[in-house]
Amino acid sequence: MIVADASVLVKVLLKEPGWEEISIDQNTATLDYALVEGMNAIWKAVKRGRATTEAGRNLITVLKLLGAGMLIFETKNFFERGLEIALEEDVTIYDALYIALAEALSAELHTADEKQYYAARNYVKARLIK
Repeated sequence: MIVADASVLVKVLLKEPGWEEISIDQNTATLDYALVEGMNAIWKAVKRGRATTEAGRNLITVLKLLGAGMLIFETKNFFERGLEIALEEDVTIYDALYIALAEALSAELHTADEKQYYAARNYVKARLIK
C-alpha cells in the first residue's frame, strides 16, 4: 500500500511532469483534504490561464474519479500524531498528517514535496516523485 499526498494527486490531475510514473488504485490511500487541495489546484490552473473553465469542470470529474478509486481517511483521526511530527520535523501540519497516515498504515509515502520527503524518511519508507 502507498499513501499519496496532494502533490502527487495534483501531478496526475494536471498531468504535470512525472505524472506517468504515478500509480493510483485501490491500494492507494490519502487524506480527505487531499481532494480539497486538488480542487484548489484546479482553481489555480483556471485562474492562471493554464486551463479553461470548461476544462476545470472536466478536471473536477477526474478528481472525483481518482478519489472514488482510492482509500480515503479522515484527517481528524491523525491530528495528535500529525502535530508531533510537524513539531519534531519542522514541516507543515498538512505534510505531517500524510506522514502520520503512512506511519499508521505501515505504507510508503509518495510525494512531490522535497522537504516532506526528507522528513517522512524518519518515520516511513518514502518516494520523491519529480
